[in-house]
Amino acid sequence: MVFIIFLSACNTNNQTSKKNNLPITEEENHWDKAYNNTTKERFIPVELFTGAKWDGKHELVLKEVSSSAKACDPITGKRCTTYTITGPYKTKINDTKIEWVGNEIPYYRRTFSTKRGGDVESFFTINNSRDGLVRIYDKRKKWGEKTFNGLGSKFPLGYWKQGEIRVYPSRRPTRIEIIELDGPNHCLTFRWVVGQGKERNQDNIYTFCPDSGFTSFRHNNQSTDSIKQD
Repeated sequence: MVFIIFLSACNTNNQTSKKNNLPITEEENHWDKAYNNTTKERFIPVELFTGAKWDGKHELVLKEVSSSAKACDPITGKRCTTYTITGPYKTKINDTKIEWVGNEIPYYRRTFSTKRGGDVESFFTINNSRDGLVRIYDKRKKWGEKTFNGLGSKFPLGYWKQGEIRVYPSRRPTRIEIIELDGPNHCLTFRWVVGQGKERNQDNIYTFCPDSGFTSFRHNNQSTDSIKQD
Protein backbone atom coordinates (compact mmCIF):
# COMPACT_ATOMS: atom_id res chain seq x y z
CA MET A 1 0.00 0.00 0.00
CA VAL A 2 1.30 3.42 -0.99
CA PHE A 3 -0.18 6.74 0.11
CA ILE A 4 0.85 9.95 -1.71
CA ILE A 5 -0.26 13.43 -0.70
CA PHE A 6 2.19 15.80 -2.35
CA LEU A 7 4.09 16.02 -5.63
CA SER A 8 6.62 18.35 -7.16
CA ALA A 9 8.86 17.60 -10.11
CA CYS A 10 12.46 16.61 -9.50
CA ASN A 11 14.82 15.68 -12.37
CA THR A 12 17.97 13.59 -12.05
CA ASN A 13 21.00 14.27 -14.27
CA ASN A 14 24.31 12.45 -14.64
CA GLN A 15 26.85 13.70 -12.13
CA THR A 16 30.22 12.72 -10.74
CA SER A 17 31.25 12.45 -7.12
CA LYS A 18 32.93 15.51 -5.63
CA LYS A 19 35.22 13.18 -3.68
CA ASN A 20 36.75 10.99 -6.40
CA ASN A 21 35.34 12.19 -9.75
CA LEU A 22 33.66 8.81 -10.27
CA PRO A 23 30.01 8.40 -11.22
CA ILE A 24 27.85 8.57 -8.12
CA THR A 25 24.98 6.20 -7.51
CA GLU A 26 21.45 7.20 -8.42
CA GLU A 27 20.41 7.40 -4.78
CA GLU A 28 23.43 9.54 -3.86
CA ASN A 29 22.36 11.88 -6.64
CA HIS A 30 18.83 12.03 -5.16
CA TRP A 31 20.11 13.16 -1.77
CA ASP A 32 22.47 15.70 -3.39
CA LYS A 33 19.57 17.18 -5.31
CA ALA A 34 17.33 17.39 -2.23
CA TYR A 35 19.07 20.68 -1.38
CA ASN A 36 18.40 23.68 -3.63
CA ASN A 37 21.30 26.13 -3.67
CA THR A 38 19.11 28.86 -5.13
CA THR A 39 16.30 28.79 -2.57
CA LYS A 40 18.50 27.44 0.25
CA GLU A 41 15.81 24.87 0.96
CA ARG A 42 16.01 21.13 1.41
CA PHE A 43 13.27 18.68 0.59
CA ILE A 44 12.89 16.19 3.47
CA PRO A 45 11.14 12.97 2.39
CA VAL A 46 9.39 10.41 4.58
CA GLU A 47 12.25 8.01 3.78
CA LEU A 48 14.63 10.03 5.95
CA PHE A 49 12.44 9.07 8.92
CA THR A 50 12.00 5.40 7.99
CA GLY A 51 15.51 4.76 6.66
CA ALA A 52 14.07 3.28 3.46
CA LYS A 53 15.50 3.85 -0.02
CA TRP A 54 14.36 7.12 -1.64
CA ASP A 55 13.54 7.47 -5.34
CA GLY A 56 14.31 11.20 -5.35
CA LYS A 57 10.76 12.34 -6.08
CA HIS A 58 9.61 15.39 -4.14
CA GLU A 59 6.55 13.61 -2.79
CA LEU A 60 5.42 12.85 0.72
CA VAL A 61 4.68 9.16 0.40
CA LEU A 62 3.85 6.53 3.01
CA LYS A 63 5.30 3.50 1.24
CA GLU A 64 5.42 -0.02 2.57
CA VAL A 65 8.36 -0.36 4.93
CA SER A 66 9.85 -2.65 7.55
CA SER A 67 13.04 -1.15 8.96
CA SER A 68 15.13 -0.92 12.11
CA ALA A 69 17.40 1.89 13.23
CA LYS A 70 19.77 2.20 16.16
CA ALA A 71 19.94 5.60 17.88
CA CYS A 72 22.81 6.26 20.30
CA ASP A 73 24.30 8.95 22.51
CA PRO A 74 26.01 11.30 20.00
CA ILE A 75 28.85 12.01 22.43
CA THR A 76 29.77 8.52 23.64
CA GLY A 77 28.19 6.36 20.95
CA LYS A 78 26.68 4.26 23.76
CA ARG A 79 23.22 3.91 25.35
CA CYS A 80 21.80 2.70 22.05
CA THR A 81 18.13 1.89 21.43
CA THR A 82 16.75 0.02 18.41
CA TYR A 83 13.63 1.48 16.77
CA THR A 84 11.51 -0.64 14.42
CA ILE A 85 9.11 0.89 11.88
CA THR A 86 6.48 -1.04 9.93
CA GLY A 87 3.49 -0.13 7.80
CA PRO A 88 1.64 1.70 6.55
CA TYR A 89 -1.54 0.55 8.28
CA LYS A 90 -4.91 2.32 8.44
CA THR A 91 -7.07 3.36 11.35
CA LYS A 92 -10.75 2.37 11.30
CA ILE A 93 -11.87 5.94 11.93
CA ASN A 94 -10.40 9.44 11.90
CA ASP A 95 -10.77 10.80 15.43
CA THR A 96 -8.07 13.45 14.95
CA LYS A 97 -8.16 17.01 13.58
CA ILE A 98 -6.32 15.98 10.41
CA GLU A 99 -8.64 17.31 7.71
CA TRP A 100 -7.00 16.24 4.45
CA VAL A 101 -6.90 12.49 5.07
CA GLY A 102 -10.54 11.36 5.03
CA ASN A 103 -12.15 8.77 7.29
CA GLU A 104 -9.16 6.41 7.57
CA ILE A 105 -5.65 7.50 8.55
CA PRO A 106 -2.60 5.75 7.07
CA TYR A 107 0.16 5.43 9.65
CA TYR A 108 3.49 3.82 10.51
CA ARG A 109 3.90 1.80 13.69
CA ARG A 110 7.15 2.43 15.57
CA THR A 111 8.24 0.28 18.51
CA PHE A 112 11.22 0.21 20.85
CA SER A 113 12.08 -0.83 24.38
CA THR A 114 14.39 0.44 27.12
CA LYS A 115 15.20 -0.67 30.64
CA ARG A 116 13.88 2.57 32.07
CA GLY A 117 10.79 3.08 29.90
CA GLY A 118 9.83 -0.46 28.99
CA ASP A 119 8.03 -1.20 25.72
CA VAL A 120 6.84 1.78 23.67
CA GLU A 121 4.47 1.73 20.70
CA SER A 122 3.64 4.82 18.60
CA PHE A 123 1.65 5.51 15.43
CA PHE A 124 2.97 8.22 13.07
CA THR A 125 1.23 9.90 10.15
CA ILE A 126 1.56 13.09 8.12
CA ASN A 127 0.23 15.99 10.17
CA ASN A 128 -2.64 18.32 9.38
CA SER A 129 -0.37 21.03 7.94
CA ARG A 130 1.39 18.41 5.78
CA ASP A 131 4.88 19.51 6.76
CA GLY A 132 5.76 16.86 9.33
CA LEU A 133 5.14 13.45 10.83
CA VAL A 134 3.07 13.47 14.00
CA ARG A 135 2.12 10.89 16.61
CA ILE A 136 -1.58 10.06 16.73
CA TYR A 137 -1.23 7.23 19.27
CA ASP A 138 1.32 6.34 21.93
CA LYS A 139 1.47 3.56 24.52
CA ARG A 140 4.15 3.27 27.20
CA LYS A 141 4.59 2.36 30.86
CA LYS A 142 4.85 5.99 31.94
CA TRP A 143 1.31 6.99 30.97
CA GLY A 144 -0.47 4.04 29.38
CA GLU A 145 -2.32 4.82 26.14
CA LYS A 146 -2.63 8.30 24.67
CA THR A 147 -4.14 9.67 21.46
CA PHE A 148 -3.23 12.96 19.77
CA ASN A 149 -5.12 15.37 17.51
CA GLY A 150 -2.62 15.46 14.62
CA LEU A 151 -1.98 19.21 14.76
CA GLY A 152 1.58 18.94 16.09
CA SER A 153 4.75 17.55 14.55
CA LYS A 154 7.50 15.17 15.59
CA PHE A 155 9.61 15.13 12.42
CA PRO A 156 9.88 17.81 9.67
CA LEU A 157 8.77 16.96 6.13
CA GLY A 158 8.80 18.81 2.83
CA TYR A 159 10.74 22.03 2.22
CA TRP A 160 12.72 23.55 5.10
CA LYS A 161 15.56 26.06 5.47
CA GLN A 162 18.59 26.14 7.75
CA GLY A 163 17.67 27.58 11.15
CA GLU A 164 13.96 27.66 10.36
CA ILE A 165 11.55 27.42 13.29
CA ARG A 166 7.91 26.35 13.04
CA VAL A 167 5.38 26.26 15.86
CA TYR A 168 2.39 23.90 15.87
CA PRO A 169 -0.94 24.44 17.67
CA SER A 170 -1.20 21.04 19.32
CA ARG A 171 -2.67 20.61 22.82
CA ARG A 172 0.72 21.68 24.15
CA PRO A 173 2.37 23.94 21.54
CA THR A 174 5.18 22.13 19.74
CA ARG A 175 8.21 23.74 18.11
CA ILE A 176 10.70 22.37 15.58
CA GLU A 177 13.99 24.15 14.85
CA ILE A 178 16.41 23.05 12.14
CA ILE A 179 19.89 22.79 13.70
CA GLU A 180 21.75 21.30 10.71
CA LEU A 181 19.71 21.04 7.53
CA ASP A 182 22.15 19.13 5.34
CA GLY A 183 25.04 17.83 7.43
CA PRO A 184 27.71 15.22 6.68
CA ASN A 185 26.26 12.31 4.66
CA HIS A 186 23.11 14.44 4.22
CA CYS A 187 22.07 13.87 7.82
CA LEU A 188 19.42 16.14 9.34
CA THR A 189 19.59 17.43 12.91
CA PHE A 190 16.71 19.32 14.50
CA ARG A 191 15.43 20.40 17.88
CA TRP A 192 11.95 19.39 19.05
CA VAL A 193 10.33 21.18 21.99
CA VAL A 194 6.90 20.59 23.49
CA GLY A 195 5.28 22.96 25.98
CA GLN A 196 7.89 24.83 28.00
CA GLY A 197 10.47 22.13 27.34
CA LYS A 198 11.42 21.92 31.02
CA GLU A 199 10.77 18.24 31.71
CA ARG A 200 12.47 15.10 30.47
CA ASN A 201 11.78 14.34 26.80
CA GLN A 202 10.25 17.79 26.25
CA ASP A 203 13.34 19.37 24.66
CA ASN A 204 15.32 16.96 22.49
CA ILE A 205 17.78 17.13 19.61
CA TYR A 206 17.41 14.41 16.95
CA THR A 207 19.57 13.30 14.02
CA PHE A 208 18.30 11.26 11.06
CA CYS A 209 20.43 10.01 8.15
CA PRO A 210 19.70 8.58 4.69
CA ASP A 211 19.43 4.77 4.56
CA SER A 212 19.56 4.65 8.36
CA GLY A 213 16.76 6.78 9.75
CA PHE A 214 17.03 7.67 13.44
CA THR A 215 20.72 7.65 14.47
CA SER A 216 21.11 9.79 17.60
CA PHE A 217 19.48 12.18 20.04
CA ARG A 218 20.08 13.94 23.29
CA HIS A 219 18.04 15.80 25.87
CA ASN A 220 18.75 19.48 25.37
CA ASN A 221 17.73 20.34 28.94
CA GLN A 222 19.63 17.55 30.74
CA SER A 223 23.16 16.20 30.94
CA THR A 224 24.27 13.61 28.37
CA ASP A 225 24.37 10.84 30.97
CA SER A 226 20.56 10.98 31.12
CA ILE A 227 20.05 10.31 27.41
CA LYS A 228 17.34 7.79 26.70
CA GLN A 229 14.21 7.27 24.69
CA ASP A 230 11.32 9.11 23.14
